Amino acid sequence: MSRKLIAAAVGCTMLAAASMKEAQAFEGGVSPYPAGAVGTNIANLPPIPGLFALEQFNYSFANGLYGNDGKKLPIPFKTSVFSETTRLLASYPFHLLGANVYTQLVIPVVSLHTSVFGQSSTQNGLSNITLTPVLLQWHLSQNLAIASGLDFAFETGSYSPVKPSVAVGYTSVQPVFSVRYNVPNGIDVAISNRLLLNTKNGTTNYRSGDGYVGEFEAGWNVGPWKLGVVGAYLNQFSDDKANGVNVGNRMRTFGIGPSVVYDARSWNVNLNYQQGVYAANTAKSNSVWLNIAIPLWPGFGRKG
Repeated sequence: MSRKLIAAAVGCTMLAAASMKEAQAFEGGVSPYPAGAVGTNIANLPPIPGLFALEQFNYSFANGLYGNDGKKLPIPFKTSVFSETTRLLASYPFHLLGANVYTQLVIPVVSLHTSVFGQSSTQNGLSNITLTPVLLQWHLSQNLAIASGLDFAFETGSYSPVKPSVAVGYTSVQPVFSVRYNVPNGIDVAISNRLLLNTKNGTTNYRSGDGYVGEFEAGWNVGPWKLGVVGAYLNQFSDDKANGVNVGNRMRTFGIGPSVVYDARSWNVNLNYQQGVYAANTAKSNSVWLNIAIPLWPGFGRKG
């Protein structure tokens, strides 16, 4: 290879690295929680004891990076992600503080393909496993419910400090508070509020800033069907820090799109599409979600 070609290749690599750094917040440009993942399952928990599963299939794609002002950067960038996530929910046959009690385990497997300046990379593997030791749900009335829990997204999975990864290299503690108002053959509206309280990555000495994720859904029930919209807003409200020095680059995203649900009572299917409307310091992603909720062992705590 000639010196001119070597210089051009090195120059492109340095430009790509610098441009990516300017356009990314959270370490590696990866949020410790995929905003929009909850779909129509906000404060929607089984009322009986048992073991339940929610299988989530997602395809997301993006064709550009956006700077702090929300404008697209002149960087040839593409990414596509396919994920399969298993959410296991244990519902217990007792109450705590007047609430139904649950435990949740989330296991995501991800395939990530990224192309920057024509240089492609692919990573497949386990992402960060999340555990909710105690999740509580109160029914304030026949149609109104609230739920609250504390999620721990652990430092697990296929993380790499030197290339795009399907996991983050740190633990994120995430308090969640959700409200839902659902009327049979009527309106269904809900909002979930989540904080992302991130610890430092011990490998890179980088601390991703903290953030807020607001997820929402609104629809109308017609028999077993529900038509509506779902969406999510992510706002990183504190700066990233590298070796204790503020880096800035706070991530912000907003997406919204149509949703359809078929609820057969014993099982539930939701298909939704979320269009990226706004992005800052990250990619503007569009996502398709297929969520299938099924009982694995209903009524395991019942007597008789």
